[in-house]
Amino acid sequence: MRRWNWRKGSVVFASVLLPLPLLLLLWALLKPEVPTQPLPGVRISPVLTPEQRMQRETYGRRCGPSGACEAPLGCLFDGRHLRSTCVDSECLTDGQCKEDEVCRLLATWGGGPFVRRCIPVGLRQEGEGCVELPDDRANACAAGLLCGGREHAWCARLCRPEDSQSCPEGFFCADTVPQPLCFPTCALLERDALLAREAAFPGKVWMECVEPCGEGKPPCGEGKVCDGWHCLPACDPQGPPNACGEGYHCSRSWEQGPFSCQPLYWDWTMGI
Repeated sequence: MRRWNWRKGSVVFASVLLPLPLLLLLWALLKPEVPTQPLPGVRISPVLTPEQRMQRETYGRRCGPSGACEAPLGCLFDGRHLRSTCVDSECLTDGQCKEDEVCRLLATWGGGPFVRRCIPVGLRQEGEGCVELPDDRANACAAGLLCGGREHAWCARLCRPEDSQSCPEGFFCADTVPQPLCFPTCALLERDALLAREAAFPGKVWMECVEPCGEGKPPCGEGKVCDGWHCLPACDPQGPPNACGEGYHCSRSWEQGPFSCQPLYWDWTMGI
């Protein structure tokens, strides 16, 4: 005999007796959290005690291609500070995080163990770019979505590769680690990109040269700063409004970040 699912059953029962506004409120209270259990075989760094952390010489130190972390630490890149550090997990469940934060799995350098960190519940919707370790809600995914991807990070729902109907129209189930996620198709991305660019610059296509920077990369040249893994011209927000040139403005990617000349559509492409 199959076990009665009390949570689902209560919603079905309420749908018969309650008006729509109350039903929606009830569903918001009862909806399940995003599962945090990864696929079998995925290594996850545990939450160490202060004593265990002190026993690891590499804990809290810089890491990357030239420096590895002791087990069970992982080398986590933090885009907020543009550095990689040896860390352990800081949570096991959402309940161990602050209010309006969730516990999420994050990949580390060099195929190291995943680490669980507390990140804010954000504003980004399904299919929008995101930052896997954001410092504010503006670059984090909304409730019920995960931020993941290979070369680019997207806000996505969980899916099943064997089920072609597990993703909405315009999305496909990508077999990503630690869990498969629904990513936007190329056709959907091209359509959205075209709409955004036509609105800002009718009849024009945006192209730019990219100079990478960050861990393991040469420092940026004179007059440039490393912002979002790219070397960008430094600027003064109090300077002339056209100092960055046509199509650019002086801004920064995060609150503590450096000011740099960024494309006017930067906010739309954040995390993409």
